[in-house]
Amino acid sequence: MVKPKSEVQDDDIQSWKWLQCLIKTLGEHGMSSEESLVENGVENILHVKNMPWCRDIDREQEIMDFQCILDTDVFSPQGSKPLTHKHVPDNPPTTHSAAKALPLALYNGAWIVQLTKHEIEALNIPQQTFPWMKVVIA
Repeated sequence: MVKPKSEVQDDDIQSWKWLQCLIKTLGEHGMSSEESLVENGVENILHVKNMPWCRDIDREQEIMDFQCILDTDVFSPQGSKPLTHKHVPDNPPTTHSAAKALPLALYNGAWIVQLTKHEIEALNIPQQTFPWMKVVIA
């Protein structure tokens, strides 16, 4: 989305650059594994495993997913079709360890405060900050 919006100098380009930076900063460690279930006999639903260490970015992901539906001309029709992702507290937790070396703003604050000093040091959190932005859909 950043490239096409940059070409036309769209008003929301800064929001898309920030979302791109968020996803790149989280990297592969910020992507939870999923379990696929067929609900109501018709649709595959991906139940996203909960990552207790990760800041809640469901809203930001929904914005990006919604844009994929709106701008079908921007996204390739090849590959797997978008599926519904279900983010709920009852989903099972991930078995992966917490990602290390992420900016503090990308960790769940409630999770961080329950860690010991040694556990926090082991995360190797960099001094750089990650500016949090509230993205609004117009």
